[in-house]
Amino acid sequence: MHSFATDANESKFLPLYIAGVSIFAAWSLNRILGTMQFTVPWWIDAPSVIGFYGLFYAIFNKYLWKWRILRAMRVVKIPDLNGTWNGYVVSSFDKQATKHNATFKISQNWTRISIILETNYSKSSSLIAAIITEDPNNTVLRYEYRNEPKPNAKDTMHAHQGTAWLTIQPNEKVLEGEYYTGRDRQEYGMLRFKRK
Repeated sequence: MHSFATDANESKFLPLYIAGVSIFAAWSLNRILGTMQFTVPWWIDAPSVIGFYGLFYAIFNKYLWKWRILRAMRVVKIPDLNGTWNGYVVSSFDKQATKHNATFKISQNWTRISIILETNYSKSSSLIAAIITEDPNNTVLRYEYRNEPKPNAKDTMHAHQGTAWLTIQPNEKVLEGEYYTGRDRQEYGMLRFKRK
């Protein structure tokens, strides 16, 4: 997985909230241990706020950011795109005559993402990505990819880079958009996927 850019401003304030909760957790632990008359060595007590912050941040980054209630309250605007999406690609390669079946696999947490698009003849992997959330009814996933042909691909097909942008439907169940390839192939087309 690699980092992705976003215009969602939650990354500005959520780490501060996590820090506040970490300070409270460290203070509470200190009070509980004091009440029990249990003394811990200085080297355990000193990093407690940082330790709690690391733990809480990791939990939020992997699990809590997906909670629907946080989305409903607009605390988290980054959509959860995890999963396997089935759909098709229409390409200028064959003059857009055929819908080529494709699978779109996204692995994501709050700060990182991996996008893999696979057809019968090739496999693409994301290199960089961005999620634009400014308009909640028109959230967009943009990414640059590297495409590698499979052994059964036509001789004219070779490795190349390209860019894709997909609009995320408000229910987060449909992705559709366009792509284009680099100058060596100069192709373009349409993508449409529905989450399983």
